[in-house]
Amino acid sequence: MRIPPAARVRFCRARKKRVKKRTHVEEEVSERAGGEKVPKSFVLRRGKVPALVRELIKDTRKMMSPYTALKLKERKSNSLKDFLGLSGTLGVSHLMCFTTTETGTYLRLAKMPRGPTLYFKLEKYCLCKDVAAAQRRPHSPGTEYLTPPLVVLNNMQSEERHLKLTGVMIQNLFPAIDVDTVKLQQCRRVVLFRRDPETGEFDLRHYVVNVKASGLSKGVRKIMRRPKLPDLSKYTDISEYITGGGARRTPRQMILRTPKSKSRRDRRQFRGITGRVRQKRRKKLL
Repeated sequence: MRIPPAARVRFCRARKKRVKKRTHVEEEVSERAGGEKVPKSFVLRRGKVPALVRELIKDTRKMMSPYTALKLKERKSNSLKDFLGLSGTLGVSHLMCFTTTETGTYLRLAKMPRGPTLYFKLEKYCLCKDVAAAQRRPHSPGTEYLTPPLVVLNNMQSEERHLKLTGVMIQNLFPAIDVDTVKLQQCRRVVLFRRDPETGEFDLRHYVVNVKASGLSKGVRKIMRRPKLPDLSKYTDISEYITGGGARRTPRQMILRTPKSKSRRDRRQFRGITGRVRQKRRKKLL
């Protein structure tokens, strides 16, 4: 039995959407962690703030990543009601607002949409670029901001009501960790909240976690870092490379040869260099 051409149906395979393997976060993991919704935040400013506070806001957004709006732009016409209206559709649970007055810079930490709200006054702060400038070998950020940080609370246990509320608010800023499913590769950053019991001030610090081999010498670390074996042709034994020695020429063993240039100026400069080297050697011998 032949099927008429009008009744023929052509079946095609539905194309599967391409998924990034390295940077893609699964929807189920991003929506739920430990059976609860992942907290998301807005970090913004209200009113005029100095340039250093703007840099501080950028660093705070990086600290709160990946569940925050990194490229959020505020306008003068925007009000807090506008951000409250967006929080419901985007699933934003917390709001961090920076303001500057004549007395100083303040931070408001609010739970969306009905509170509570905590007020902090910034006494001192340091930017990421200042920390990198003070370090001898600063760390260049890579894939650390693709996963949320670990939260550490110090001296936050107290029977006072406002301290309990502060501890709960800080813990709910970041997603919960499931010990059974968490991977060691995801633990790349640490956020430390410390309270001074004497003064009552809070310290906030942001760290990057690096894994390094301990108990090894400097030469062995160099071998472990390199993907390929180093050039050991200059050494008679591998122990010379590890201990930092080797069959290298010292400055006294260096041989100075006459330049091939025919100009008198180059020859005179070379003679002056050799004469200075000979004078230094004679002084050392005396």
